[in-house]
Amino acid sequence: MRRLLIAVYLVFALAVAFSYTEDLPEQIFLSNGNMISVLGKNIVEDSEMCEINIQIPSISGLKDKPFEDYLNATIESEITDYRTQIEEMAQAAYEESKTSEWPFRKFSIYVLYEAYLSDGILSIDMIFSEYTGGAHPGASRRTYNISVDRCRLVALHSVLDSGAAEDRLNELITGEIGKREDLWPEYFKGVTTDQGFYLKAGRLCVYFQPYEIGPWAAGMPEFCFSLGELLKQ
Repeated sequence: MRRLLIAVYLVFALAVAFSYTEDLPEQIFLSNGNMISVLGKNIVEDSEMCEINIQIPSISGLKDKPFEDYLNATIESEITDYRTQIEEMAQAAYEESKTSEWPFRKFSIYVLYEAYLSDGILSIDMIFSEYTGGAHPGASRRTYNISVDRCRLVALHSVLDSGAAEDRLNELITGEIGKREDLWPEYFKGVTTDQGFYLKAGRLCVYFQPYEIGPWAAGMPEFCFSLGELLKQ
């Protein structure tokens, strides 16, 4: 029995070299007398198969508590599902490597976030990055934009509030893309209904996923403009 316990311990020790969870610094925002808090946790694990470093934000202070609970659960579920998917891929690749001529290369999972409050919109901006083999890691970006007063998620068209503002935004983005030799101008047909964006310090920042308007080397291009200027009649 003692030998069995030792064997189980050694297997676990090899599987998870180290693991810890820590709280991230709390961010406090004020909006029309409301105090909004974003407090995150950082989960770090390293094993023979996968290196994990993920941050999970949690929002508090919204006037609509059921919406706040739903939002926090949705964000955590998205991150957890992403982690589970990559870990399952790592497990399958590790097992396959035992009978393959190709050596196993450790997978990695990263999720980082930033939080901003501007013009009544709380933006939780998240970067997802994973390495699953190949020449470079994969990456994507996801932002939750929340109206603090209305306690609901908002899309870009709700922020712009008019077709004229959207037209101005498209013209500005087209101009900025044209200034860069590493992007593909013909791929931009105008902002979409699910366009990625966030607000920070009075500026509207629109971003694109890898390969959306340029090669991998171009990263995730973003363009920032004064929200006030865009909304000016």
